[in-house]
Amino acid sequence: MRSAGYYGLLSIFLFICARASANDTYTVRACVAKSLKHTCTLNAVTTRFTEQPVKGDNCDPTQDQGGSVTWADLTIPDSGGVLMVEVTTSYPDHTSNGGFYVRPSRRTRQWGRAQLSGGKTATFYLAETGQYSVEFASQAFWRTNAALSFDALMLFVNPELSIPSTAKVISDDTTEAAVDLGPNEVYVFAADYTYDWGRDHVFKVHDNTQVFFEPGAHVRARIVQTEKKVDNVLISGYGILDAHYDLEPDVVGISDDNTHQNIGIYGKNIRVHGVTILNTNPKCHAWGYCLNINANWSPIGDPSDPFGADELQDQTLPAPSYKPRQAHCQEKNMDDSPNTNFQNCPTSHDDGQEVTFVKCMTWQMGQDGINAGKYGTVDNSFVRVIDDALKPWDSNGVYTNVTIWQQTLGWPINFGWWNWNQADENTLLEDIYVIHNHNWHSSAGWPETMSGQCTIGAIYGSGAVKKNYKLKNIFVETAASCAVGLEISKTAYNRHPTSDGCVGSMIDFEIDGLFFDEDFKTGSGYDNFISGETNPYPACTGELSGKVEGMKISSNIAGKALAESDFVIPASDTVSGLVLTKAVDPKSNGSWGENPGKNAYVGKGAAFDIDSDGVVVAGLEQCLERCYSDLSCDCAVYKSQDGSCWKRRGCEDSSIFETSVLHDVYVYDGASEDEGTDNGEINDEDDAGNAAITTNPSAWVIASCIAIQVCCMIWL
Repeated sequence: MRSAGYYGLLSIFLFICARASANDTYTVRACVAKSLKHTCTLNAVTTRFTEQPVKGDNCDPTQDQGGSVTWADLTIPDSGGVLMVEVTTSYPDHTSNGGFYVRPSRRTRQWGRAQLSGGKTATFYLAETGQYSVEFASQAFWRTNAALSFDALMLFVNPELSIPSTAKVISDDTTEAAVDLGPNEVYVFAADYTYDWGRDHVFKVHDNTQVFFEPGAHVRARIVQTEKKVDNVLISGYGILDAHYDLEPDVVGISDDNTHQNIGIYGKNIRVHGVTILNTNPKCHAWGYCLNINANWSPIGDPSDPFGADELQDQTLPAPSYKPRQAHCQEKNMDDSPNTNFQNCPTSHDDGQEVTFVKCMTWQMGQDGINAGKYGTVDNSFVRVIDDALKPWDSNGVYTNVTIWQQTLGWPINFGWWNWNQADENTLLEDIYVIHNHNWHSSAGWPETMSGQCTIGAIYGSGAVKKNYKLKNIFVETAASCAVGLEISKTAYNRHPTSDGCVGSMIDFEIDGLFFDEDFKTGSGYDNFISGETNPYPACTGELSGKVEGMKISSNIAGKALAESDFVIPASDTVSGLVLTKAVDPKSNGSWGENPGKNAYVGKGAAFDIDSDGVVVAGLEQCLERCYSDLSCDCAVYKSQDGSCWKRRGCEDSSIFETSVLHDVYVYDGASEDEGTDNGEINDEDDAGNAAITTNPSAWVIASCIAIQVCCMIWL
């Protein structure tokens, strides 16, 4: 058994002990500084690596998505401090000359400008936990097909984590296809074990079970429980859960369609924290979600009749005769008969699901993101998928502080497909950061609707009436196809209508703050789109008529609000009470010193011209936004006559700015955002005693470690 001290040290320095495959094209160093104005001694960080596993050009589910993700797990101590980070890229096409971003920029830009060197190295601060994309690329790059094969770097900044010393190490030596965990046990996946059985492997969790991952643990398996509902399960740690192998066909509780997820569990008091969820299956058409808890489209497993998701794609009109499959926590069974067994089902957020600091990265269509179920909470997590990222398909869900990198297909926020028929009300999504949305690549041809795929929407075919959803502060940073693409249809390709063929209406949805930093990437075959069911069956009236009623959208699309003329609304009688207003960005644009009647460029007060040509923007606010979000930019030139904007770097001497009646120069001040800490700029004041980190004041003190990797070797 490993000691408590072992786990405490490992949790503090988890970001440097990774044992997963690495890629040396990014070099990352980091340390904990006292505050934004302080420096510290940088130490090497070990990175991990994943790339598109499906090779060749003949796999439609990849939708031409290539590239790779290098990532590292880092920790900010509970005792305080900020991370000072240095990143160097060796990718030939990466350079900070056209811009340098750490996204979500609305979170990072307030921590100051980056210090740049040679176009390939940047040093910057991360002052809060979260998930951050480090990009040596211009803003314009994300409007090109080259974005589909970008080699990304993600930095996952986590809180400290402790692993109980009593945890039993899970064996990697088994011939069974499935292994039970629990009940009433505490387990750990060890970093120095090889959890790879050469085939798909499942761990089934039971009541009162805790499963931890040591930092660096890489487990090629899945964790599921769909044969019953369980109570009090914790899955926690900064390791990897990787669905790498094909599933055997239709083994109930192991490989039937209920269990096609890395983590899929029915029950209450289910918590998932910190895990990196991958799907690296190299086979084309390998589908399976990252995480579903109490998925409202799937039943309790029936050993005599494995469930198939294609049952919810039956196009028999007006409605299929659904099998009487037993619900888990849904109000009705699959055939709409009442469910009478709600044992171990959540009744509020007090015993509901909780998903925090989870990272989901997949590479094919059908490998969707996160659905936390009724009374589920998802907070401070990351989703990068080729299909729908967030799936808020149940009542009383809460999704906050989620970062999304939408790849070449799917909706970042999807309102539902084939929900079983029950109330679906009062869900909140707030502070959602869509840092990229590449679905413009496939929207013209998929799915079969005039909207294509936007940022928010669905092709909805369920009899569940959806009410009182609220989305607040949805930020989209780079090129996207459109804002809202929503169609309610009795013939949706994934559906569960009522027995009369009715689909539910969407009533009183509010999108309070939908912000796009750029105009839409225009193309054919997609547009902002809203439509209810255009030809409901005679029995489908009232809330089952499939209408969109009372939708309010407050937006700001690069300085302008969405107008009704921006939407395709093919059947206006199916869309009533639509209200469109302009939103005010709640995130400050920073503090700027104004130099009216001045111009700046190389030779006239600027050290570097980020923009060689002016970019036309809607106004001064958008010009400052462009510079503020780019951590390589510290001054902007604005020409009000035609709205042209130039980003500049190194504007330190305003006395040599060029006099110009057409231009004004704005120099980043930042004092109000960076709490007076020297504008967040990096200086040479080294923190005394920075290398001494205490995990427990009465027990463990590690002092004067020259290189963190050396310390890691000593502790292990």
